[in-house]
Amino acid sequence: MSSSSMLASESWWQRIGFSAQVGVRALPELDADRQSSVPGLYIVGDLADAPIIKAALHQGHALGQRIAAGLGAPSEDPELLDVLIVGAGPAGIGAALALEGGPFRHRVIERELPFATIHHFPKKKLIFAEPRSLPTPGGLWFDDAPVDELVRRWEDALAAKNLPIEAPLELLGLRRVSGELHCEVQAGPGGAKRALRARRVILATGRRGNLTRLNVPGEDDEDRVKHALIDPALYAGRRLLIIGGGDSAVEAACDCAEAGAVVTLAHRGAALTRPKEKNLQRLRALASAGRLTVHADAQARDLAGDAALLSVAGAERRVPFDDALVLIGAALPTDFLRRLGVRMEGDPSPGRVAWIVSFAVFTWLFYVLKQKKGYFPFGEGDVLGAVPKLLEVDLGFRTVDASFWGTCLYSALILGFGLKALARWPSPTQRRRLWSLIGFQWVFLFGIPELLAPLVIERPWKVYALTVPWPLSIWSLVDAPSWAGGDTLTAVLWLGVGALSAFVLIPWYVRRNGEAFCSTLCGCGGLAETVGDLFRHLAPRGAAAKRAEGAGQLILFMAVPVTLLILNDAWQFVAAGALYNVKAFAQSWYGLVVDFWLASIAGVALYPVLGNRVWCRFFCPLRAYMERLARRFAKVAILSNNKCISCGECTRHCQMGIDVMAYAQRQRELSNGDSACIQCGICVEVCPMDVLRLGERGEWKLAI
Repeated sequence: MSSSSMLASESWWQRIGFSAQVGVRALPELDADRQSSVPGLYIVGDLADAPIIKAALHQGHALGQRIAAGLGAPSEDPELLDVLIVGAGPAGIGAALALEGGPFRHRVIERELPFATIHHFPKKKLIFAEPRSLPTPGGLWFDDAPVDELVRRWEDALAAKNLPIEAPLELLGLRRVSGELHCEVQAGPGGAKRALRARRVILATGRRGNLTRLNVPGEDDEDRVKHALIDPALYAGRRLLIIGGGDSAVEAACDCAEAGAVVTLAHRGAALTRPKEKNLQRLRALASAGRLTVHADAQARDLAGDAALLSVAGAERRVPFDDALVLIGAALPTDFLRRLGVRMEGDPSPGRVAWIVSFAVFTWLFYVLKQKKGYFPFGEGDVLGAVPKLLEVDLGFRTVDASFWGTCLYSALILGFGLKALARWPSPTQRRRLWSLIGFQWVFLFGIPELLAPLVIERPWKVYALTVPWPLSIWSLVDAPSWAGGDTLTAVLWLGVGALSAFVLIPWYVRRNGEAFCSTLCGCGGLAETVGDLFRHLAPRGAAAKRAEGAGQLILFMAVPVTLLILNDAWQFVAAGALYNVKAFAQSWYGLVVDFWLASIAGVALYPVLGNRVWCRFFCPLRAYMERLARRFAKVAILSNNKCISCGECTRHCQMGIDVMAYAQRQRELSNGDSACIQCGICVEVCPMDVLRLGERGEWKLAI
């Protein structure tokens, strides 16, 4: 597939709402040291997945230390900087503090003023020193404090340390020349341009410089139209139009109305779904008291003149205003980053296409061999047609074939990549979950059925009736005397084991743990959580992706007649002869389409494209069955307090494509009542503000 066709495909996905990018923070492609695709250019802070102040400060400081350790001797060229830091926010200052007092010549350039983003927060807004476990580097004071106090203390600290900061100075472009980075900078809008040379560049500009705009007449009137609320008291007695439907817009509307402004809030949605519940309650109370006006389904058309032109539910309306606040967020400066040569996550490239194709080819080879399908290249007369025969080995206690060795490799992959996942997610909760997956695979899906059971029973594969429940395997609910050497009791007992697993143990487990079987015990889930852990952020999101989850319900529905047809044929219940051809077709079709193509090939081969839960989320009949159970009586839920900062990390890391942030913003419990959550708990781990926790439905939500 060409790069252009991949781009076209991405646009098509986005048009139907089935996109890995919907609702997710787009990020630059960085290596483990936060180096971009441009050698020598490093990215930290909000551009590099550190959306909160302390995390950005810590990230910048750690990067500064690593760069200092790897630079070698300082530059002897007085015109060549060892390190140029672009941006004097928390991340950039953190890097400068790490280099302070060292031998390396460094400089910080800033387009506005140090800590500009924090300066633009409302004056009395409380800043939390989260996460508590993370130390504040560089000797800076940091405790829970209002914005004005935090800025004052940090400005005093910068003055005392006399860091080499030059402002206003903006980075316009960058190119690599003979191992150096040549940077074009400009002293403010319309100012003089000049060049700076550096051995390393740290980009820590954040997102504030790329505010989302309405692109309507009058928006450029800087005296009347602002993109940040600094002090609500400035608008007392004035007619204030606020445009936006997020938490910041609602909070600003409430603060300004309480400060005495005549506020009109216009948002484009039919309802406000993103703000915190406490701010929505404030908004409703103020609106009920007539202290502010809210226009839903409203879009600004013109901000010129004394009255804004809005389109409200398709009808034009004039709203008089003295001032306007446009609070519709900021976007990643992707155009600027690409001008610098930075590649973004998911951007098509020859290397990425080659990796995706290689992964798909390996998946095909593995499952064709493991499931003994006889397809190319292992079919009779094919180039590797002799391989299946070579894998038939007599171990003494049993003869094994490609299926056995495939299970060996499958288990080894889960162990190897599981150890890697354990290093990435070291919390006790995640360690228990990952060791459960590894242990269940090695003991119940390999050790007992493949090594121990053959020593005890004639049909060792029947052990899977307990560990691979129906309908994940329809054969777990199938047996007959003719298959058990004429022993009716044995056949009935194995049917009882399968029924016990599917209709007793699974409902009991779902009641206590929701759909956590997928992320704690399942063999398919074991591969997804270990090998697929690298791809969890690629999960498709959006309305179409949510609707596509219904495919699993369809497969669950089909599993029922297929199972009954096989049972009917095995036991010769009703018109077995007449129904034989129907049974044979259904059995063959289900095995080929569901077990081979969807569960094995597509479910794994698409990891690098659509994330690690393609099979589990969209097609698995067992998850569909558990979903039906969980909606009715599962107790488990993910709860949130009122400290969400809308960073998007929980949503970005959700392998099931759930907009977790939307639940956290509203303090709604996230349960299987309306989501495909499999209770992996990764959203809890990545939340920098300790907003989320595992709990039970109906618990009282309290901020700690």
